[in-house]
Amino acid sequence: MSFIGQFPVRLDAKNRAFMPAGFRRILQQSGDQTLVVRKDYFENCLVVYPAAQWQEEIAKVRAKLNRFDGNQQMVYRKLVSEAQEVQLDSNGRMLLPQALLDKAGIKQDALFVGMEQTIEIWAPDMAANNSNQPFMSDSEFADNLKKFMTE
Repeated sequence: MSFIGQFPVRLDAKNRAFMPAGFRRILQQSGDQTLVVRKDYFENCLVVYPAAQWQEEIAKVRAKLNRFDGNQQMVYRKLVSEAQEVQLDSNGRMLLPQALLDKAGIKQDALFVGMEQTIEIWAPDMAANNSNQPFMSDSEFADNLKKFMTE
């Protein structure tokens, strides 16, 4: 699976969003219509995992988990309990839980961003290109890519 690109989306009154057509095709080809959504670990956005990808992610965490360490149990609990399973309906829409939308500051408009194995959903104002946001300007990107690739 390789989700790439950015797509603006408008949520309807019931918090349903159309999965962008290219992403929907990838999911249909994989046969995975079940998705898992949770708030990102570090950024103020939502992350959508195809169910198989979510299971891989959870397996990595579980492999390192010490069930006799209370702090690790709390981390695992937060990871799993804040995730929500959603389905694509026959029209290619998914119902996004209000609690997760609130955590990411998403109102009616959203930006779907392909991140290869996952899809991020951003409030458009959070994805604006300025120095306080997680997206880089074109010049910052070029400078950092050059530095990263020549190290």
